[in-house]
This record gives sequence, C-alpha cells and structure tokens, in this order.
Amino acid sequence: MSHAISYYHFRTLPEEIRKANGIRSDKRLDCIQFCNASGNHRGLGSLKNHKGMIYLNKVRANEIVNADSRRVTDWMLVGRCRQAKCSINLTSLYNENYEYPELYYGNPNSAVKLSNGYDNPFYPYRHDGYLFRSNKDLTDLEMLIIPDQVNLITGWYQDFIGGDLDEDIKQLRQDSKPFYEYGYSKL
Repeated sequence: MSHAISYYHFRTLPEEIRKANGIRSDKRLDCIQFCNASGNHRGLGSLKNHKGMIYLNKVRANEIVNADSRRVTDWMLVGRCRQAKCSINLTSLYNENYEYPELYYGNPNSAVKLSNGYDNPFYPYRHDGYLFRSNKDLTDLEMLIIPDQVNLITGWYQDFIGGDLDEDIKQLRQDSKPFYEYGYSKL
C-alpha cells in the first residue's frame, strides 16, 4: 500500500442489537470494524458519543440541500459532533459511473467553522479523500480514508472501479478489529 489508508466499516445494526443498545434510528450506520495503523481517526473521533460509538446517519441529499437536477449526489453522511454540540455533514457520496452503483467517493467537510460557530473537527483533514463501497440499500458501508488525496480522489475512484485497490482492501478487512462491543460477538 503506497498510502496510509484507513478503513472503517459501518452497518445498520440488526433490530435486536439496536434495541439492546438503545438505538432507535434505522438510518443510523454504526462503525463495527476499523483498521487504522496510525491511530489517527482523521476527524472521525470527534463523532464518538458518550458510550464510545461512532455512527453516521444516511440522509437523502435532497432532504437537506435544494439543488437542481444536475446534482451528482443522492446521499450524504451526517454525524453528531459532541464537542460542537451539533450535527455535521461529513461528506456527500458521489458516483460518476452508474455501472458501479455501489462505489462512491467524497471528501470531508472543509469549512473552518460549523454553522453554530464551533471549529470544524474535519478542517485539519480537509485534504483527505474518501472512497466508499456500499450494498444496494446503503445499510452496509465500507469507508477508505486516503490522507492528502482530495485533489486526486477521482483518479483513486477510477482505480477503485478498476479493481486496483482490491488487494489493499482485502488486507485492511483482514487486519480490522471491532470498533465498539455491542454485546454480541458477531455482527
């Protein structure tokens, strides 16, 4: 691997696990696995709740942003930032090749300040690029964070489509470990 790619696996948890952990939203994607050799969560650590869970909510972009029909994105990932006491749009999910509807790219929110005036915890990582692999209904999402590659992320996206990252992803999956214990051994 030529870059220090971080891997995060998010999933909509089964009803039984959600109920046991007090999770009500069916739009919520919880981080269940991660592989991050550097130990730096690239801003995602700011999304940890009081229990230590990291989760994102999938939101239809048209529910938040009023844009014309040329919009390239259908989905956004929104997290809750405890320090800033507000929700934050982590990224939009872009797909430029509809032959691969499960593959997306994105980038962190690059605003210096959030709308409530707090510092944006993703601002220091605004140069990172994101790649995503999802199932059809966006209930299972793998996220790759590629440091300092936002300007080249569409090239990485083409490599992703072409399968050039498959071995790296396979290794990241094998090396990943649970992010949070939900009280069930297998998710």
